[in-house]
Amino acid sequence: MKQLLNSSTYRRIQFVEFLDQLPSWCDIKEAAHTVDCSVKTLLSDIDFINEFWGDYIYIEYSKFQGVRLNNLTSNKLGNVYGQIYHESLEFQFLEKMLYESNQDADYWINELFMSEASFYRMVNALEDFLQRRGLKLERSPFRVTGPDERWVRFFYQQYFTEAYGVNQWPFTLDHEGTTCFIMRTSTDFDVSLDDREIQEAAYLFMVTLNRMHQGFYLPENVYAEEDDTLDKVLDFSRPFAEHLLAGTDFKLPKKWYKEISRTVFHEFYNWDNPEQIVRINGKIETFLENVSQAIEYPLDRDDKRKIIQEMMSWYVEYNFYPYRQIMLFDKHQKFAREIQLVYPIFSTLVKIYLGDIEKKSPELWTDIRLNNVFFLLMKEWSHLPIHLENLRKKVTILVISDLGRRHAEMLQDFLVVNYNKRIVVSTFNEPVISTGPEDFEKFAQYDIVLSNNPIKGYDNENVLIVNNFFSASDRENLLNFIVAIQKNAARKHLKELGNVKLKTAKEIYFSQKVLNN
Repeated sequence: MKQLLNSSTYRRIQFVEFLDQLPSWCDIKEAAHTVDCSVKTLLSDIDFINEFWGDYIYIEYSKFQGVRLNNLTSNKLGNVYGQIYHESLEFQFLEKMLYESNQDADYWINELFMSEASFYRMVNALEDFLQRRGLKLERSPFRVTGPDERWVRFFYQQYFTEAYGVNQWPFTLDHEGTTCFIMRTSTDFDVSLDDREIQEAAYLFMVTLNRMHQGFYLPENVYAEEDDTLDKVLDFSRPFAEHLLAGTDFKLPKKWYKEISRTVFHEFYNWDNPEQIVRINGKIETFLENVSQAIEYPLDRDDKRKIIQEMMSWYVEYNFYPYRQIMLFDKHQKFAREIQLVYPIFSTLVKIYLGDIEKKSPELWTDIRLNNVFFLLMKEWSHLPIHLENLRKKVTILVISDLGRRHAEMLQDFLVVNYNKRIVVSTFNEPVISTGPEDFEKFAQYDIVLSNNPIKGYDNENVLIVNNFFSASDRENLLNFIVAIQKNAARKHLKELGNVKLKTAKEIYFSQKVLNN
């Protein structure tokens, strides 16, 4: 949907996303080349970003070092996208059409304070975007429609999720009452939802109410179906729903529960047949068992149940609505990118075994939902990060000090206390002044040679110079060095393994285990 943004906003977002992927400073000319603008324009963009988006992100600029995204605020990027949604006429138009679906061009031109030419340029761009998502922008009157009404509802749910997140509520209906209704019904259906999932289900519930209020219902064949267990449970909740909607313009039709059950709790529907449910459930179970065996770490029953529930929901949603959900901002993209950088062996195993779930539609897992899968596994698999950290290579460190053995031992103690699970550390007990080629050969066998001063005659790339006591920058540099060594070791080992699926867990993590023992 970024093609709907004006050129300046698109360039600034492109610039921020580029910096967000970099570990440190970037040359200003390189950054300008990446986003295809002049250095002067980019400097102006930096001023704009820091002034208008400064509550969420901040870009540092140095004539000597270049530009970088301040690490303390880079996790707030989603808020910037939320601000863009609220400032964009295109997105305002899409949102307003949810509430007013019977208005003509003259109304919207006046409502949005646009010229006729600008309005129709926007309409043409929206038509193109919606078409690529299987939806249609009707013009007389203006409204969004699709082959199945639920496609439109899923589209708007994603819009509200990205534009408002979990901390805002753009509807007049009581927020707490709405989320309580969702929590109550999901508990009745034995569905486990976290806070974000409750909010997303609440968005889908509100979109469904608004679409019904505008006259958009599910097809007649849905109403002709015999009421199932979910329908009956929801129908028993009608008094709660009516109490929630009291004093509003929303009215519940006779079979309102079919609209809610087949939209908000769509994961129970839209399967091709019962056999497909059993088959996909079994394949996801096999996927989790394979990953668990490969890393030699068990997955307890409750965690497994939650993960399967979520992945089954994603599968059936894509099976029913085979389009990418993300519009502007994938909230799990950075998380997934870091997981793949830090744990490349684990990430490779996940991708390999995901490919076995549904070979007819591999894009479901390898493209559209991969980021979600990484986030889900790390969040729901209890203590998985601890186990993965224990599997990583322990970095060997030799401490050398020209202030003597006792000072080197003090530095060693600091390392042990702060980095014990990541390192194996020892000290050089000979006088530094007498080191020579034979010593240098031994130094080169360590991952890191940590010294309080440069070592005459030894300038190997494994040297890290620190202060007499570790400064904040020393600690940051050391941690970055350790992580980089672990990543490189994992990538090298992964390359040497060849076909990972044919290896045992011992072989997959062999180098780490040998070093740890």
